[in-house]
Amino acid sequence: MTIDLSYIGLIFFFISIVFIAEGIIYTLFPNYMKKMLNYILSLNSDNIRIIGLFFIFVGTVVLYLIF
Repeated sequence: MTIDLSYIGLIFFFISIVFIAEGIIYTLFPNYMKKMLNYILSLNSDNIRIIGLFFIFVGTVVLYLIF
């Protein structure tokens, strides 16, 4: 089974998958997400930036391995 989407359609497809995954996490674990958000708010900006860069790196590696 192949999915024939343009690049823009593919981008929107993956964005929708991210929204679905986020929604599932917030729906199943609302109390944990509150604790996690409070933890993130307690971090300074440099630590949040490092965490963001780490996720960008991991996402890039995963995309490289897939394609």
